[in-house]
Amino acid sequence: MWYFLSLLSGFFFATADAFSKKESRISSPMIIAWVREAYAIPFMLPLLLSIDIPSLDSVFWISVILCVLIDFLTTYLYMYAIRIAPLSLTVPYLGLTPIFLLVIPRIILGETLSVTGMIGVVLVSIGTYILQLDRAKYGIFEPWLAIFKNKGSFFMLIVAICYSVTSTLGKLAIQHSNPITMSIVYFSLLAVTFTPFALREAKKQNIRIAKRTKSYFSIGLAMALMAITHFTAISHVQVAYMISIKRLSLLFAILYGWILFGEKNVRERLTGGIVIIAGATLIAFA
Repeated sequence: MWYFLSLLSGFFFATADAFSKKESRISSPMIIAWVREAYAIPFMLPLLLSIDIPSLDSVFWISVILCVLIDFLTTYLYMYAIRIAPLSLTVPYLGLTPIFLLVIPRIILGETLSVTGMIGVVLVSIGTYILQLDRAKYGIFEPWLAIFKNKGSFFMLIVAICYSVTSTLGKLAIQHSNPITMSIVYFSLLAVTFTPFALREAKKQNIRIAKRTKSYFSIGLAMALMAITHFTAISHVQVAYMISIKRLSLLFAILYGWILFGEKNVRERLTGGIVIIAGATLIAFA
């Protein structure tokens, strides 16, 4: 069950990314970052009627607040990255998250993974190389160095590192509540944090939010479905296992980039994406 939910979460995440990139032609990264949280909430609130709201302790609140503070930065960087660079050259770097999940859950949750997962780390490295294989003509190490030269790719590397922390903190919060409560509290706090910045940005750019309702709610629905499937899946399995399967989203993102935005070098990026997923899976199931 967790496997299927993780896969669905990845699909909805890639769908939200595709909608977000399309909307980025009109709305700024700050506004879209706000939309991804605020417009998901109406789809999630009715779920409160189906659960018993637990008593929320200090561990829950500390975990959620830390998640919100970190994701305020990562969500903005994420939206900025997919605006300035192709989906197929940014989202795949989220496949690096399992590398950092070799360490973070061990520290925070006491989860352990086999040493054989290091083979997976090597595969992930090879996959990131293949993603920018066209740069190899400028030097053997150029595909790796390109991560730091391409702003979109570099920002996604930062996001991948941060996600390894927030994924772990998110599971800790779920252990002290439940998936639906965690989803709604987290999205609500993040939306509130983004609101003043997004409204100021909309005023500055003369963007009439009411006229973008259809587009914004499409993003919100995809994000709501992603969050519900994500937090439900992660509550049933180790963090690294769930995130590794969810990272199949990068293949959906590459295909969206090709189909919707006419992005190039899709063959190399699909190959790189598949190798990254293979490595991530080895890390998770080692």
